[in-house]
Amino acid sequence: MTQTDHQVNRSALLGADAEAWRRRSEAGRGRAEDARADAERKREVAEEERNAAFQQHVEAEGARLMAEEGRITGEAQRQEAEELRILDEEFRRSAEMARRAAEESRRAEEDARLLHEATRLLAEEARLHAEQARADAERIRAANEDQRQILEEMRETVRRYEALLVRNG
Repeated sequence: MTQTDHQVNRSALLGADAEAWRRRSEAGRGRAEDARADAERKREVAEEERNAAFQQHVEAEGARLMAEEGRITGEAQRQEAEELRILDEEFRRSAEMARRAAEESRRAEEDARLLHEATRLLAEEARLHAEQARADAERIRAANEDQRQILEEMRETVRRYEALLVRNG
């Protein structure tokens, strides 16, 4: 009977070991379930953090793109302003050149007017000289005519004296 008790004890021991093993197994399964749940929570938190990081990346990329668009727009506006400044400068130069050309034209017109006036004065002076010359010529012609008449009268007088002399003898 000793052997039988030993067997009964053995099966009671085996039952107690099985119960302990089952409890340890159950506890290990519980820890494994807790670890799996904890891992799932960590995975969810990591997924949320990844989504938040991705959202921040998307927002940062959007902000970078907006800043780049702003820079491009600013550069385009700067270029347009530079082109307008160049056009304004060219317009100012053209206006200055037109003003100078108008001033030169005004000076040329004034010079032409002065030359025309000088020419008119010279023509008037020449007309006066010509008139004076005609008057002088007329006086000379009149004086010559007077001299010719005086000479003719003197010749006539000389002929009369000669005729008288010839008669008187």
